Amino acid sequence: MFKQKWSQQLQQMVHAIVGSGVLAASALLLSVQVASVQAAQAPAAFAMCQSCHLEQAQGNPAVHAPALAGHEAAYLERQLRHFKTGARAADDAIAAPMKAVVDGLSEQDIPLLTSYIASLPRQPRTPSTPDAAVKDKGYRIYIGSCGACHGGKAEGIAALNAPALYQDSAYLKRQLELFRSGKRGFDKTDKPGRQMARMALTLTNEADIEAVLAYIGTLQP
Repeated sequence: MFKQKWSQQLQQMVHAIVGSGVLAASALLLSVQVASVQAAQAPAAFAMCQSCHLEQAQGNPAVHAPALAGHEAAYLERQLRHFKTGARAADDAIAAPMKAVVDGLSEQDIPLLTSYIASLPRQPRTPSTPDAAVKDKGYRIYIGSCGACHGGKAEGIAALNAPALYQDSAYLKRQLELFRSGKRGFDKTDKPGRQMARMALTLTNEADIEAVLAYIGTLQP
């Protein structure tokens, strides 16, 4: 009786192990299939983006290219159109090449491209590790000045046209400087940008800016 019971238990264990292996293999196969389908659906224009923003649009700080993956398609489309019309990148040497890229896109290309990029998953990033005092200061500034539009965890609020802020600190700091100097958010057609420009002017203390950027850097998608 004992041997029979043990044999039955052993068979159940073997079946469970084999079953879990099949499930794991199936999950792996499915992920590969999804990646293949996703790659097949990528618009041809995405190849131009990859040269700076990398394969999965995760961004490349070395060339000042922000992460694009996971942003709302509407936000991405608005930025592309601003580059195209000159409402963004005026007197900004780093972003100026974007206009040349966008000028090569047709009206049909833009929504296809932005929808595809929005479908890509955000990549995890290495969080910043400020000391407790700086993090607390940054948190208080963020909640008081940024959180109402960009969300409590910097996840962005599409209804307010406010993007997620999961970018490297150098990029975010540069954008703040552009907003503060009138090189971004200057065009009357860019209402969200004009709002951001006004908000950026309230951050006048360099230590405050560094603190809020350090705090944002601790947040994960």
